[in-house]
Amino acid sequence: MGVPMKKIVQSALLLAAAWTIIPTAAARTCSTRVKKRGPDRKQIALTFDDGPDPVYTPLLLDVLHQYNVKATFFVVGEKAERHPDLIRRIQLEGHEIGIHNDQHISNWFLFPSAMNQQLVLAANRVSAITGQDVILYRPPWGHFNPFTLSKAAQFEIVMWTAIPGDWKKKMTAVTLAERLRAARSNGAVITLHDSGDTFGAYKTAPRVMIESLHLFLSDEVSAQYEFVTVSTLYTKQRA
Repeated sequence: MGVPMKKIVQSALLLAAAWTIIPTAAARTCSTRVKKRGPDRKQIALTFDDGPDPVYTPLLLDVLHQYNVKATFFVVGEKAERHPDLIRRIQLEGHEIGIHNDQHISNWFLFPSAMNQQLVLAANRVSAITGQDVILYRPPWGHFNPFTLSKAAQFEIVMWTAIPGDWKKKMTAVTLAERLRAARSNGAVITLHDSGDTFGAYKTAPRVMIESLHLFLSDEVSAQYEFVTVSTLYTKQRA
């Protein structure tokens, strides 16, 4: 009995890996459709996931405006529909809006039809507010299943070069600012979060993130960079 059970467990683990870890690693490292670092020029894309949030997104937008930063927001579809005023403000202030599924659900837990529904609902909700098609997608937690690339074929999929852990309970503004400085480089795509209500996140973590942005964006080295949307970052400049 022991040997067959062992084989069953091994087979189950292999199947789980084939649905989760393997496609995620393959997409992140091998797929030409998954964008990460931009061209080698003094531009950085700050990206913000999991919003919009009625408390923290307005505070974040104030900071971005103060430092003349253009950013990209990967929003949750159902939150966008609940807070259309924030989506409109993001758009009006020159930022870019992508989607992060209709609900903050890992693609590891979605079969193809459910994932398709998540993408369609999220894109439709955002487009109904902005009047523009959604072209950018970031999978929640950066998780891919074997069907993610095909189901998201109409979108540009954006990952990151750095994700400094701003959602953690013990993170301080000073430590996070240091991590942001360490991540600062030509063509970097840095992922932060303007909502703390997702699984694994500390509820008030975005307040610390916003404080850290003041420290990061106000220093002399950051002043040497242009902070742009991901579409601007990836655009080839004419010679």
